[in-house]
Amino acid sequence: MSPLDSALEIATLRRLADDIERIQRGEAPTAAELETAPLLSGWTIEPSLTACLSGAVFGHPRLGSRSFIRTSAVHILSRDGTWARTFSRFYRLGDPALPMEAGHA
Repeated sequence: MSPLDSALEIATLRRLADDIERIQRGEAPTAAELETAPLLSGWTIEPSLTACLSGAVFGHPRLGSRSFIRTSAVHILSRDGTWARTFSRFYRLGDPALPMEAGHA
C-alpha cells in the first residue's frame, strides 16, 4: 500500500470513527449530510465476511447512478431503515428490495 493510499484509508477511518461516536451520542446524520448522500434503492443486506448493502444507487460521488452496486462494509443501519453508514460514506435508503419486518432494521 502506498503512503497516499494509507493516508486516504486513515482519513476514511477517522471520519467513520467520528460518525460512530456522534451516533452513539444520539446525534443522527444532519439533513445536509443526508441530502448529499447517495440514494440506494431496492436495497438488501448482502451476506459476506462483513455485511454490506446492494441495490441501485443514485448520485454516488464516484459511481454516479447505476442499477446495481455493493457498498463497503455496513457499520450502522438506522433503526427506521432510512440511512446507513458504511466504511466510506452515508447512504440514504429508499425502498428495500423486501419489506423490513418491524424491529428488524
